[in-house]
Amino acid sequence: MTRRPDPYNQAKLEETLLELGCPESFLSTITSNYRLFVPLLFAELGEEAVFKMVYAKRHELELGDQETAWRTSVKYLVAWAEHVLKEYKAKRKLKVTYDPNKQDDDQQPRLL
Repeated sequence: MTRRPDPYNQAKLEETLLELGCPESFLSTITSNYRLFVPLLFAELGEEAVFKMVYAKRHELELGDQETAWRTSVKYLVAWAEHVLKEYKAKRKLKVTYDPNKQDDDQQPRLL
């Protein structure tokens, strides 16, 4: 069985960045940004865009058609991302513009 990538392996991330020409002095900055940017991407794209992207790449990645499972995964990944951003803002005492209990689809987390 093919193993999926492990994007949370910091040593492997740093090794790959160095192979790509990243200066060693910049590794901690990129790692820190990565930890923020990944949930930011999920939250900003939202459920439908993330699902469409995953579903569109299924042939390229040689994945079976698992639409129901992927929709559920995406739902919880986006919810996780929104939660991470809300916690991040609270720790930084930033204005939280996203309320997970509010049903307003137009309201998205804003970090910048």
